[in-house]
Amino acid sequence: MRKQWILFLIAIFLGVNAMSQSCAEIASNALCGGDDENPSNNLSAGSFNFGCFQSSSSFSYLMTTGGQGGNVSIEIQRSDCDYIQIDPILGTAQVALDSIFLTVIQINPDLGACDTSLFIDQIGCYLILGETQSFILSNLPTHSDFLIVVGSNHNQTLFGPCSIAVSVSGPPFEIGAAYSPSFIFAGQEAQITVSGQSPDATISWTPSEFVGNPSAATTNAFPTESTEFLVNSQIGECETSSKVNINVGEAIGFSNAISPNGDNVNDFWEIYGIQKFPRAEVNVYDRWGQNVFRSIGYASPWDGTNRGKKLPTGSYYYVIELNSPVVYIEPYTGFISVMH
Repeated sequence: MRKQWILFLIAIFLGVNAMSQSCAEIASNALCGGDDENPSNNLSAGSFNFGCFQSSSSFSYLMTTGGQGGNVSIEIQRSDCDYIQIDPILGTAQVALDSIFLTVIQINPDLGACDTSLFIDQIGCYLILGETQSFILSNLPTHSDFLIVVGSNHNQTLFGPCSIAVSVSGPPFEIGAAYSPSFIFAGQEAQITVSGQSPDATISWTPSEFVGNPSAATTNAFPTESTEFLVNSQIGECETSSKVNINVGEAIGFSNAISPNGDNVNDFWEIYGIQKFPRAEVNVYDRWGQNVFRSIGYASPWDGTNRGKKLPTGSYYYVIELNSPVVYIEPYTGFISVMH
């Protein structure tokens, strides 16, 4: 009976160790912050020994930090991580919970993740005590690559499909979008910028039609109404995004009636905010379509006259074209009442 157990052990040990991860496979297992789903992997990639970390079976990931500092949270979820403990004398076996460990190692991405002699620094070694456990790391260098290794010290782990899922979160895995000023009027510009992405990462802003350069880290935005802007970029092999909302007020404001009777109350048609548009054109027409008022820039508000003569009480049709050099704004049209 004991001989059968030993043969079974050797067969599984040789079979699983043959599936050791290559450097390319490690690089493809990128840990990205904010992932909704983190696939589980079996501890079956062979031994890994470096510094305080000694394991008979392991699985490795590549983690890259962006340009933002802050705490990093690493969460480990484990399941079915048991092993068969064999009594060497009696040949009996019992199931025990395996000990799982984690280490974080800073590496040079240009030199690969397999040569331990080229590793830069080992952040530490951690014991995973429960089914789910989190570790907080602080002061990790920005724009750096790390090898995350999870492993076990028990060869007997080969008897059980020990499954682990690793996730990371925190500002070092995020990009941050910002804007200034916080409020603009239609026809004005705001500056939007993104930080934290990899130095050579591409940038993509949407909606692109309201952005001066959709592929620039810092550019101008000119929405005609309150708009949420999304920016996408990369940190290492990970796609990430951020959002900003620019609040936009009406370009101009005005009343729909004037009473030019000389009492200094509502004698003129005030168009608030039009001074921001020096190219604005204001036209007013009577019921027969005759132009009774025209102004470029609106330096002098309309007083309900046509060439100095009072117009009769009634409704007049207006067209206000702001002619913004920044963005096209639909002309304002409607009726204004003149009441004496």
